[in-house]
Parts: sequence; structure tokens; C-alpha cells
Amino acid sequence: MALSFPIGPSVGDVYPADPGLSGVTQYQWDGAKWNAVYSSVSLGSPNQGAYNAYQWPTLDGTDGQQLTTDGSGNLAWDVPAAPQLTILSVLESFGAGRAQFTLIDSSGNPYAPVPSTNIVVFLGGVPQIPGAAYSVGGAGGDQIFFTEAPLAGTTFYAITTFTST
Repeated sequence: MALSFPIGPSVGDVYPADPGLSGVTQYQWDGAKWNAVYSSVSLGSPNQGAYNAYQWPTLDGTDGQQLTTDGSGNLAWDVPAAPQLTILSVLESFGAGRAQFTLIDSSGNPYAPVPSTNIVVFLGGVPQIPGAAYSVGGAGGDQIFFTEAPLAGTTFYAITTFTST
């Protein structure tokens, strides 16, 4: 598919004026030739209605920043949130054939990993195989179910990540 540029453009004219599709390159006339305008982004025609509700930043972000929203359609450049580790333990003691326990954070509050597979579990310092040795779920998502009840006195800890904002 060949482009048909306008005849007799003025310096600074862009073509197409509204590309109408995401990913379509615009060109600008410099007085001698058409040059690709690589810094332009088309959001569709006219700027894809789905995006019209956003308030885009007027300036470019700096290296390493990402575009974020406040949930009300206002976009801004910000530093990406960093994932952090959290160590989990269980509320109940091991023993008496028990195989279901409540995961808790360092404050003693029930903790549900998100997603439920976002957890590495250790019993007696040995990493456990998800699905084969344990699963996480329950109504609040904060329950760990072992396929075999851990022995009384076995040490338990788990590591999960979360993203702070």
C-alpha cells in the first residue's frame, strides 16, 4: 500500500493530519521532503474515543518513569512502584494431624498472597513444591493446605512479594 502525499504542502504540514489508527506513522514536510515524525503517537480517529477521557501530561517523563493514573483519568509520570518481600508464618501450631493453617504477616494479621501462587513455602528449611506439597486458598485466600500434616515442631516460613505504591 503506497502513501499518496499531498501536492504543494507548506513547511511544517503533517500527513496524515489524523492517522486514525494506532501505530500509523505521521510525516512532516520540511520544505524539501516528507520526514517521519517518530515522536508522534496516534490514538486513533479522532484519538480513539476510549482515550479521550484521559488527561495526558504535557511534558515527557524522565528516564525510568512510567505513566500512571490517579483512577480519575489524570495521567502523570511517576517512579515505578517497587516490589517488596514479606515473610509469612502460620497462626496455628503444627501437630495433631492438622493440615490447614492461617497465613499471617509479621504483625500477626491474616495474609492472602496475590495471586495465591505468589508464595514460596519452606518446612524445616526445605522448599516445598506448590500443588504437590501445599496449596493456598480458602474464603479469604489466607489459608494454606498441606497434602500431609507437618510434624509438631517443624519450622515454617514463607516468602511472598507485594508492590508498594
